[in-house]
Amino acid sequence: MANVRRDVWNLGSGWSDALLWYARGVGVLQQRPITDHTSWRFLAAIHGIDVPLWQSAGYLRPNEQLPSQTDQDTYWNQCQHQTWYFLPWHRGYLASFEQIVRKAIVGLGGPSDWALPYWNYNENQQTLNLPACFAETTLPNGEQNPLFVARRFGPTGNGVVVLNEQRINLRPALTDHDFAGGAGGGSPGFGGPVTVFEHYGQVSGQLESQPHNYVHVAVGGQQQGSRVPGLMIDPDTAALDPIFWLHHANIDRLWDVWLQRDRQNHNPLTSAWLNGPPTPGRGFVVPTVSGQPWPFKVSDMLDTRAPKLDYSYEDTSDPLHGTRAFQQRLETLRASPEPLGAAAVKEKSMSAQSPAELLGANDKAIALTGATVETPLQLDQSTSGTLMGNLKSRAFAPAVAEHSLDRVYLNLENIRGNNDAATFDVYVSLPVEGQLSALPDQYVGSISLFGVRKASSPDSQHGGKGVSHVLEITDVFDKLSASGHPILAKLKVRFVPVTDVQAEDNITVGRVSVYRQGD
Repeated sequence: MANVRRDVWNLGSGWSDALLWYARGVGVLQQRPITDHTSWRFLAAIHGIDVPLWQSAGYLRPNEQLPSQTDQDTYWNQCQHQTWYFLPWHRGYLASFEQIVRKAIVGLGGPSDWALPYWNYNENQQTLNLPACFAETTLPNGEQNPLFVARRFGPTGNGVVVLNEQRINLRPALTDHDFAGGAGGGSPGFGGPVTVFEHYGQVSGQLESQPHNYVHVAVGGQQQGSRVPGLMIDPDTAALDPIFWLHHANIDRLWDVWLQRDRQNHNPLTSAWLNGPPTPGRGFVVPTVSGQPWPFKVSDMLDTRAPKLDYSYEDTSDPLHGTRAFQQRLETLRASPEPLGAAAVKEKSMSAQSPAELLGANDKAIALTGATVETPLQLDQSTSGTLMGNLKSRAFAPAVAEHSLDRVYLNLENIRGNNDAATFDVYVSLPVEGQLSALPDQYVGSISLFGVRKASSPDSQHGGKGVSHVLEITDVFDKLSASGHPILAKLKVRFVPVTDVQAEDNITVGRVSVYRQGD
């Protein structure tokens, strides 16, 4: 029977048995040298390692013996971001970690069915808080708590971790029916754009963008005053924080949620994904409980109950409101004279995304500082007019809104900077041609710059092109269509910093653009 990963908030208040055993197991791994494939630091370095950062944070001593170069080249700096391999790679990584911790727990006399809990922060107001045991400096017996880290500063830098409900909105990810997307202006997909092996990519998929990136930077943050970076804000230090693993267990769970919530949602069927990453090139490999290499490909990660994974989640129900009514309406549509049958779903899932069409863009890069910044975009009236004619207002078709064929995306391209903890809320306003008034500013999402520092380096994999974020803004265009003013001339995008951002952070957005994508 598969081991069951449970919501950490369902384990009881305070030190539940599962968390106490987790702390003890982590403590065992933390005592092992970094040369041990099953040690805490070796496992963290698989996700990413920056030697100067590790040394400054006290996780690596100067001149400390490291694993062989062969081991480093095989295992370290392997995490997949901004890629359609994001979810399957992290699934294998978590499975390796969970099994190694479980063996340590069993060695201490603990339960053989221990499983990694997950942090479901979308449940209610309480679950927005960091689980309390991670903030305790000691265990119930007075020993040092292995789950506590000093470099966990929270969204305001004061050491208190409380997430913002608006910035962990699951709807954009869970309502995107394409697993894989592209980097051409349209949807990046639920799981990320089609790529090869990408330790650092460019465009975050919907789930990676939100809630994944925001939770990372909100937990880690920067210390008030000194602006010392928290561990979770940088991919090269994130896995040193024990809460990392509960966060990624939840991200892994949301993959199952997405697959189950709608018949249109399917994993890719191409060999480039199933057998990925393609060779020649670097493959995926993690340690077994004995420290031996465990190479895997994506197809090995699709059934969590398979013997090499052997786990399930206690709850994979759909968290979006109104889901039952939506599903009933969808079933009615499927029974209509032109049903969306299984064959049609399969054909759609196997087909490539339709190309995205540029509607407009701003004319220069913009700097994001500690103040609100706004940039105008000139839109092509002919293309925009065609779009507005095609859109159906959600007010008239709420049950099928998320299945609309016409989508509009705001692209924030080539974001560079050196503050991984930065988060911005993004607003759009739509002045109507020939009128002084406009629709009220619309909040369209938040962006968190997890990994931007390394992605901005000229020595990075993509030559310092930075990261890009895509926000769907179809809702905004739907509202304008419903207002009876279907012709657009301009659009304004406003960035509001919600974390400590300074001019010296050098955060810039190379281009702000709007694309239409549809069948």
